[in-house]
Amino acid sequence: MAKTKTTTRSKPATSKKTETAGSAAPDGAADIRMIPLDQLEPSQLNVRKVAASASDDAELLASIRETGIKQNLVVHALSETRFAVDAGGRRLKSLKQLAEDGVIPADHPVPCLVEDERNAVLTSATENLQRAAMHPADQFEAFDKMIAEGRSEEEIALKFGVSVDLVRRRLKLARVAPEIIEQFRAGDMTLDCVMAFTLTDDHDRQLAVWNAVKGSYHIHPQSIKRHLTETAHSANSALGRFVGIEAYEAAGGVLLRDLFDDRASAHMENPELLERLAIEKLQTAAKPFEAAWKWVEVHLSVDYGAFRSFGRVYPQDIVPDPDLLAEEDRLIAREEELAAQNDGEDWTDAETEEYYAIEPRLREIEALQRERQPYADADRAIAGVVLTIGHDGALRVEKGLVRPEDIPAASEPDETLADADGAPSPARPHVTPPTSSTPVPSSDPAATLRKADGISASLADDLRATRQHILRAHLAADFEVAFDAMLYALCEQALGRSYTTEALDISIRPFQAQNRDVLHADTVAQKMLEALEQDLATDWITLEKPQDFQAMSALPLADKQALFAWATGLAVKPQLSSDNRPSAIIEEIGARLDVDVAACWRPTAQNYWGRVNKGHAVATARKLIGDDYAEDRNRERKGDIAAAMERAFAETASETEGFGAATVARTTRWLPDGMVFAGATEAGPEMASDAPEAEESDLPAADALAEAENEEPSSLPAFLSGDAA
Repeated sequence: MAKTKTTTRSKPATSKKTETAGSAAPDGAADIRMIPLDQLEPSQLNVRKVAASASDDAELLASIRETGIKQNLVVHALSETRFAVDAGGRRLKSLKQLAEDGVIPADHPVPCLVEDERNAVLTSATENLQRAAMHPADQFEAFDKMIAEGRSEEEIALKFGVSVDLVRRRLKLARVAPEIIEQFRAGDMTLDCVMAFTLTDDHDRQLAVWNAVKGSYHIHPQSIKRHLTETAHSANSALGRFVGIEAYEAAGGVLLRDLFDDRASAHMENPELLERLAIEKLQTAAKPFEAAWKWVEVHLSVDYGAFRSFGRVYPQDIVPDPDLLAEEDRLIAREEELAAQNDGEDWTDAETEEYYAIEPRLREIEALQRERQPYADADRAIAGVVLTIGHDGALRVEKGLVRPEDIPAASEPDETLADADGAPSPARPHVTPPTSSTPVPSSDPAATLRKADGISASLADDLRATRQHILRAHLAADFEVAFDAMLYALCEQALGRSYTTEALDISIRPFQAQNRDVLHADTVAQKMLEALEQDLATDWITLEKPQDFQAMSALPLADKQALFAWATGLAVKPQLSSDNRPSAIIEEIGARLDVDVAACWRPTAQNYWGRVNKGHAVATARKLIGDDYAEDRNRERKGDIAAAMERAFAETASETEGFGAATVARTTRWLPDGMVFAGATEAGPEMASDAPEAEESDLPAADALAEAENEEPSSLPAFLSGDAA
């Protein structure tokens, strides 16, 4: 190992008045000499009697080892070859240790200021009393400057003899907002308060919290931490443990760690992302249950006792697994054997570990035996499963839940069926009734997933309204689909299948979006509807009753079909296919009509991009256009991003943005999640670029209407075609 360096040059032995970094010479002659280390010893006149801490000594030792002596010692002569160190005892101790370790020779020259013995006490007291400690803010900013110079955390730790963790803590303090550091320098807050602000590196957030607490009578670090984490989830919470820190950070989540309190829990600062990850994990866990049960739901949390609102069906009894049963018997016997050994006082460490592992394994065996018990097909046909997060952060699965409306009516006492062996079995599933009248818990995981992308409830409502408007225009132009949809809705109620209709409101209360004037103005769907409405045969409406009914009845069949389809279109309900439990009937209607939503609506700054968060827009651009384009957008303000995304996802993207054919095919067909009708044929880019600018005579709805007018009567139901008796 190389010898330590010194920065003070050797001085001649002649007397010379000197000022040094160590101390100024008091009255009387003094001189700087390079004295061999083995001629130096601690002075009995040094006023410091309480030793420094071991950690402080370690820091000084490391500093001298790496950078050498930066400050001379102050000594007085005991003899021609012996000197007592009055000021610099800790430096002497470090040098002696380095010599003992073989880092420097025993006679290593040390810069010393030689004074008269009568000044020894004064010099020692002056150095220890008049020295001003470095302000903490100056200290951690100095560390930050070293990092900026290219030094690593490990290098700094080595030079100052401290741990890397300590260096990171000091660097964390350097990342607190300068305005807060100035308050600390001015004495308006304590170091503990500055440390509390290091939970986040977001200066705007730090300053917002400082403005919230600075008027308090007493500013406490815990108050600062509470403000910084009020919207965050603890990593030790059930939600945090369920998702896990690694998965959360891998998805881009920001973790708030208190580097100054090892006992404090980390906090997950992006609650929307955390909830989305939890929902996705629950939905993945729910997949295996969907085929076997009537319904499956996921909930982030369920209130205590909420499951009492459901009825219950229970699994069938079967013979327990013999291997698990044998293991259970062995564990119980071993548990009793260990417990008999003087209540555990004589246990070895291995026996203690074995004993406390038995009970958890017994619970696992019980759960495994329970999982083996099957549910009857008839029970699963009326029951469902709820997956949620337990209080311990583990997945909780509740099976056999029956909604109150799905509980079968009680059977007559003698109403039984025979099974394959001829033995009687209940005609209906046996359901234990609910024990609480509170409503069944409901959740909307789709809303949670949208929220993480910044899609607000109002934007989702507008997307539903847009999609409904497009579907209505297509449905109003197709009698056959409209007739089937209306007939289905009528039969649902007339035949007692349901008290409500799933897809249509057959009271014909037209759905009207709140901001329809903005949403639907000059859209393809609106042009379709206007063209259809102009051709409706409505003169009979102005007549008195019953002449109006007689006139309507006398209309040609094609006019009746057009009126029927128009009225049915008014009743269709709004939904996104990504909604929680969307109506499969609405999706089937859209598929039969082959609705091309992308040809009818494009996302603009006003209707979409200006209403979602920046991260969602950038991520979409990255996926469909490329990394370079996404990075360019990421550096822009939100308004500029929205305008750029509108151009990139418009039908004219090839001309305005210069995109290649493959990129244009992706962006001009892209739609937000839930807007596409499942099962509808995907149209090519050519159709997408032509459809919105089509003239009324070229509209697909007008074509559909023309086809309906020319359709042969024989294709209609008998009672409408005139074939009925």
